[in-house]
Order: sequence, then structure tokens, then C-alpha cells
Amino acid sequence: SNTRHVDAAYQYVFHNLAMLTATMDDTDNEKRPKRGQKSYVVLPNFVPTSATSFDRFAGQVSNIIRVMPNLVDKVMVSTFHPEHVVASTRAPLPIVIITWK
Repeated sequence: SNTRHVDAAYQYVFHNLAMLTATMDDTDNEKRPKRGQKSYVVLPNFVPTSATSFDRFAGQVSNIIRVMPNLVDKVMVSTFHPEHVVASTRAPLPIVIITWK
């Protein structure tokens, strides 16, 4: 997404979650998200460019998910960022990872 503002980033992340969870109610098990399945939300122009700010954003996304009964035990949020201290969580662009439990 080319979003630059926090509100638009929340909207983009939760829009993606809504599309993914829409298949959870489907009777066809092939369409449901599988355990360990990951979705990557790339936000190259997002204003909070530091890794710390991006982690806070992801933390707030996690906090919101914790109060959503249909997602609380099903989704984990993590991040990749160019400035992460840990090499395994670095990426050329800020990325939010949604992993299904």
C-alpha cells in the first residue's frame, strides 16, 4: 500500500484481515486460512519510518485484535523493518506479518 498516515495504515491492515476472515465462515475448508499461513502487508511509504514506531503500530494492531472475539486466539502480528536490530527481522521495506495460529 502507498499509505502514509497511521489511520490509513490501520484501515489497510484491518481491511486485509477482514478479507481473510471472511473465508473463515465458509463451509469449504480449502478456503479457510490454515495454521501457520502468513499474510504480508507491505507499507513502503508509511510515515513511522523507525523500527520502534513501526513496532508500536503493530503492537496497537495486536491490542485491537485481542478485543475481537473471532480473531483473539487465531492471529499473531509481527513485523519486518529496515532498521530492526535483529538481522532476521530486517527487510528492505516495513512489513506487517499476519500469522494464523
